[in-house]
Amino acid sequence: MEISMKRLSFFLFLFFLWMTVRAQMLRSSGLVLYGGKNTVNYQVASPEKGLPPFDLANSRLGADFTLGAGYRWRLNRPDTGWFFDLSLSARYGRYSYGFRYLSSDVHTTYVGGEGIRNLWSASFAGSVGRYLFRGLNLSVGVEPTFYFYDKSFFDLPVFARLAYDFRFMEVAVQYKWGMTRKFNMSPFLRNRLSGWECSVYIPLSRRK
Repeated sequence: MEISMKRLSFFLFLFFLWMTVRAQMLRSSGLVLYGGKNTVNYQVASPEKGLPPFDLANSRLGADFTLGAGYRWRLNRPDTGWFFDLSLSARYGRYSYGFRYLSSDVHTTYVGGEGIRNLWSASFAGSVGRYLFRGLNLSVGVEPTFYFYDKSFFDLPVFARLAYDFRFMEVAVQYKWGMTRKFNMSPFLRNRLSGWECSVYIPLSRRK
């Protein structure tokens, strides 16, 4: 029953996508470049048996930066300010972490750890937007994302994007909020990835 529901949801999604593309008109398509920095909302797990508590003040998991590239299709209904964006993207994000232990014995030192995680991901995004004034536009959407290295998990971020279309390129800033907490890395568990991102959309083909 669960498999049937998943298949039904998948086919409904394809039907919705087909109806959307059919009802719209391709306005432009081209390259999109991303750069930004995430924030990580995390929880610290309890230490293993025999170890003291973690020093929360000196333990952290943070994002250094994210970079990415993809391809975008922009569709719109003729004679309206509404448009619809579809995009396929790949991103790289670097995350640094470190943790320490508290010790009640001045003669005993517990070694913690630190390091870097490199997250690679692929995503498909869909959004609906509207031109507000000349090239200024606002969009909201969802971006199902699969992280495949060096951690494997799925996230479903939603985003809002404010952009200005110069016709030869569009510059935007957006905020993405991760809806899942699947990024686990001991001792940091149930981590949520969110953050700001800038993008530049460069149309390679455009219809008048």
